[in-house]
Amino acid sequence: MKKLFLFVAALFAATSLYAGEIVIDLNSYTSACSDGATINPSVANGVLTANYTASEGWVAAGIEFALGNTQVDSISFEYIGDATVETWVSFLVYLKDTGGLRWYSNEADLSISSWNTEWAPNCYFPTDCLWDQPDHEAGDQPFVALGFMANPGTAINGSFAIRNVKVYVPNAETALDNVANQTKVQKVIRNGQVLFIRDGKAFNVLGAELAK
Repeated sequence: MKKLFLFVAALFAATSLYAGEIVIDLNSYTSACSDGATINPSVANGVLTANYTASEGWVAAGIEFALGNTQVDSISFEYIGDATVETWVSFLVYLKDTGGLRWYSNEADLSISSWNTEWAPNCYFPTDCLWDQPDHEAGDQPFVALGFMANPGTAINGSFAIRNVKVYVPNAETALDNVANQTKVQKVIRNGQVLFIRDGKAFNVLGAELAK
């Protein structure tokens, strides 16, 4: 277990130096809800669908994906809203940094309501601080999580779905090769995704073990 931890930690360190894209494993989500909200995600055919409930307005129901301590150039994703929801529900897509601040894009102004029921692609770097007064700028600290959150203005039951979620990170592809050599890990590309094979087990670049 200790060796695996060191391997994952090394991957996290190398990821912050890698020039390219990280394909997020949608099965690696964790729930991220405020009081008064619940969420029930499921993954099938490369799509994560999240059914959420809000007992009152302006609570938050979402999910997060761990990023380790990673520098990020931009994020990309596709999302779709809920055809049954006729009121505006803000969709907050954010990067959370090591200082605990969440950064989103106010300009993107995303909604997961009935007028957004076709897949919509997005690619940007979030620069606006969510809910807090920042003491630093977006990107000054490494990021530890990528989040997707429903933030309705009224009590509501709804859903949203995401797919093709990627994080783009800067510089020096050789860093991952060095880690692979030092830890006796084989680097492979499978279905367009960079994987590491160690002791017969496959891991993505976030260190999450993949099912066989």
